[in-house]
Amino acid sequence: MSFDLANIHPGLWRAHQHGSDNSTRIPSGYVHLDQQLPGGGWPTRNLIELLLKHHGIGELRFLMPVLRKLSLEQKKLVLIGAPLLPLTPVFEQFGVALNQVHLIHTDKPQDRLWAIEQVLQSDSFGALFMWLPEEKTLCSPTVLRRLQYQATRSQGLSFVFRPIRAQVQPSPASLRLCLAAQSPNSLRVHLIKRRGPVLERSILIDLPKPQGALPNTPHSQELVRALDRPELQTNFQATPQPTGSQIAI
Repeated sequence: MSFDLANIHPGLWRAHQHGSDNSTRIPSGYVHLDQQLPGGGWPTRNLIELLLKHHGIGELRFLMPVLRKLSLEQKKLVLIGAPLLPLTPVFEQFGVALNQVHLIHTDKPQDRLWAIEQVLQSDSFGALFMWLPEEKTLCSPTVLRRLQYQATRSQGLSFVFRPIRAQVQPSPASLRLCLAAQSPNSLRVHLIKRRGPVLERSILIDLPKPQGALPNTPHSQELVRALDRPELQTNFQATPQPTGSQIAI
């Protein structure tokens, strides 16, 4: 009697194939990247790690297709601890519905981690974008495993931004990508962990440009710089840490 090992558990897959599970996939907006992502898109119910050498290389522009898609579907986009906050017209020019964007800022790293866990447990978001504190005690394997477990119980996308040096550390995240600036308008993406075979080569991604701005015009370039530039202040109203046990988003 023969049987298919892949039917034993959704977390099982053959080494030469892409793994699959019961999570919904949301297209990344990049055909070549989706072809390499198990299931053909970003997985919900999982931590997705984006590893950067430094902030402002275009990581938010890289995620603009999914930001726009989910916001137009009236799903909440929650950013916690974002170090670079763009001006509201920038989001508008990229077609993101501003009424679905929520920023949470806390002064203490412990409060940021608390806020992340509360949002994950609330399961009321379409996508959560979190910048973890860099303190070792607050970004330990135990903490990451807890966040991964909480992500599996939610319906949304959970993106976590970490320093590039974290790539040598073990992580429970099902998907890990290293992002490197190729040019002002492109990123080189290397999948260092996925449910599937090792991908030796990196993927070149052309970053999206603002809608309503012609390519390579001063207006287009100004908006692009505004999204990545660190010194800009935000017109969004950040949400402070509440005193209760839950965060309303």
